Amino acid sequence: MNIFSILASVVSIYTILCFIRVMLSWFPGAEFSRFGQVLCQMCDPYLNIFRRFRFLRFSSFDFTPAIALCVLMALQSLFLSLATGKGFRLSTLLAALVTLVGSILTSILGFLALIILVRLIVYILIGDGQGSYSIWTAVDRAISPVIFRIAGLIFRNQTISFVKAMVVSFITLVTFSVLLSYAVRTLGMMISKIPF
Repeated sequence: MNIFSILASVVSIYTILCFIRVMLSWFPGAEFSRFGQVLCQMCDPYLNIFRRFRFLRFSSFDFTPAIALCVLMALQSLFLSLATGKGFRLSTLLAALVTLVGSILTSILGFLALIILVRLIVYILIGDGQGSYSIWTAVDRAISPVIFRIAGLIFRNQTISFVKAMVVSFITLVTFSVLLSYAVRTLGMMISKIPF
């Protein structure tokens, strides 16, 4: 076992710990347990590096943990590549970087599409849910700026309903995500074939 295999294993374990730390933030009080506090001390210094990038947060959505985890996975992949004796090539690093950025963007688009789809299904089944403050009111506040901006690109200067904005945004996000994924995969393969 060489040093790169060891580093890949360490990064893999740290990635799992960071993922657990992120999941704990979804459960009230879990961060304040003894286990949660230990994880916070281990993972927050790394996660806080990404929290400085405000453009990764919009509305109520914070994508900084996803970016942080993707960077760790890319680092692990680099160490594994070096451990298997493939050596270091600039083209491999550039291809990994393009793939990482593409994965981050498609993950964000996919997450937004999923939230919109769930909200659309709930809207169809139970209505707008605006009778009293509910989780759906919070979701609506979070996604409204996004869906109306996307729908506004297609229906310029037209008034559109919330449901129509959700449908158009969902279709647009899924289509763009698929196209982006294909483009990134193709570009990554082309870059990795460069002989330097």
